[in-house]
Amino acid sequence: MKKKIAFIIIRYGAGVNGGAEVHCRMLAERLVPYYDVEVLTTTTRIFNKPEADFSEGTSIENGVTVRRFRPHPIDGEQHRQLGRKCRTARRVRRHLDKIRLLGALSSLHPEWRMSTAAERRFFESQPDHTPEMLHFIGQHQEEYAALLFMNFYFSQTVLGSVIAPQKTILIPLVHPDKCLYWALNAPMFTRVRHIAFNTEAERRTARRIFGSSLAPNSLVGCGIEQAPAADWTEVKARYGLPERYVLYLGRVTHSKLNDLIPYFLDYCRRYGSDTKLVLTGGIDPQMSGESHPEVLCTGFVSDAEKAAIIRHAAVMVNPSHLESLSLLMLEAMDNRIPALVNGRSRVMKDHCMQSGAALWYDTEKEFRQRLHRLLTDERFRTEIGNRGPAYVRAHYAWEIVIPALRRLIEEI
Repeated sequence: MKKKIAFIIIRYGAGVNGGAEVHCRMLAERLVPYYDVEVLTTTTRIFNKPEADFSEGTSIENGVTVRRFRPHPIDGEQHRQLGRKCRTARRVRRHLDKIRLLGALSSLHPEWRMSTAAERRFFESQPDHTPEMLHFIGQHQEEYAALLFMNFYFSQTVLGSVIAPQKTILIPLVHPDKCLYWALNAPMFTRVRHIAFNTEAERRTARRIFGSSLAPNSLVGCGIEQAPAADWTEVKARYGLPERYVLYLGRVTHSKLNDLIPYFLDYCRRYGSDTKLVLTGGIDPQMSGESHPEVLCTGFVSDAEKAAIIRHAAVMVNPSHLESLSLLMLEAMDNRIPALVNGRSRVMKDHCMQSGAALWYDTEKEFRQRLHRLLTDERFRTEIGNRGPAYVRAHYAWEIVIPALRRLIEEI
């Protein structure tokens, strides 16, 4: 019989929009030939939209057994207030990191007691907290050869990863964000059997915070999927896409887009470009009131439609500074589409420097100048675009990723 393993993530399923969720689904489905793969997740399909939830219970999706638990937050209505009441330790830890002392202190005293009880109540009050899932893990942990927790943000990972740490592989998707400084994160990052990072920049961030107490770790990464492209004429007509466009792919939210829309609108005013900005992905309800003739929103598209839209883009942009890998950037490079990314993300900046297949910007002026060169210098755009596939295949091919992850599972 195959060994049973479980991925634990807040959302899962075809059509669920989000980098971590896609990452999890690709790993889970590629491990089906080797293991009895389960996913423990919530019924949430779209955050803050309960009417769109999946049904509670168990189903089979592409060979993966999916167990969905309905969220039951404790004191959910007080989530924000609870967060404000337990910020002290997080702020202290963040300040110590800024003055480069946190790693050394964490090496001596990896776990803090300050605020941990209040922080636990805060995590238990998250809108998508699932106490039944944590109880299930505790009751059934012996059935699994390995438990793979994804994304450090949520209660399922913070509280669940320490239930059976000796058989836990943490895939944290770390990026420098204030949520990384909760004192309650320390047990998760120091007690588990192994941490599988996506990039060296991600691992450096974790080491800076948790010092030598950081659990054993390695670089595993993630590959990308190249779906057959849908007919371009049909896709172009269905979504009203222009001849030339700059493409953003991912969740269309203020936190992900940052200043992309005003930066692009200012670019159009200064250069009079007929190029449009296309935003492809699930749209946050808070974005629904924003409308500009230079910006088109397709909403969520199928994998085949996405492949066609990527391959016809002039430039891909990723304005997020909170990245642990950026599948968007890797997809662009693999398709020879030059990328322009936020230089505040050390992960993406490293991709730029190591591959030579993308540019980064730190200021609005740099955004305008570098986008203008990519859109007007055909030779330059082709030159850097052609460097992308070799970089992706050397570092993020599935032939590298899956054997590395299987070795970690077998070591447990």
